[in-house]
Amino acid sequence: VCRLPSAVQVTYLPMNLHARAMLYSIILASHNAFRWLVVLAGVWAVFRVWRGWMSRAVWAEADLNVGRLFVNAISIQFVLGLVLYAVSPLIRQGMADMGTAMRTAGIRYFMVEHVVMMLVSIALAHIGLAKVKKATTDSARFQAATIWWGIAVASVLGFIPWNRPLLPF
Repeated sequence: VCRLPSAVQVTYLPMNLHARAMLYSIILASHNAFRWLVVLAGVWAVFRVWRGWMSRAVWAEADLNVGRLFVNAISIQFVLGLVLYAVSPLIRQGMADMGTAMRTAGIRYFMVEHVVMMLVSIALAHIGLAKVKKATTDSARFQAATIWWGIAVASVLGFIPWNRPLLPF
């Protein structure tokens, strides 16, 4: 119960445990499945721009679009991850006892390490897209995209929890 100055009382009811567990399962499955779109879009984008850079190709709208697909996919995955973080029983457990959570590798991984590295990956992907748009030559566009998106994809691949099932169902 929260006491407000105007003497109005507001009661916050906790979400039904069954509904919370169901929401958690749905978001976790969505986040798990969507990672494949992020990985495929990222690998395809990096391969395409690397090939363009090596062959001294002319930058095409399709090159920008594949980069946008990767950046948009990783951004949507971030939103799913934020929702997952908010409803995760693992995170809730870790927040209840932060000291123990930081000493427990599995909990620390999902509370801190995975989150920080994925934020770095998202930033790298967005920076890469901005650098591509600001570049003045085709070679500079291909080079910027290959480097920035390549590091972003490597970071994503390095910090995906691969012990999860390939598909959530």
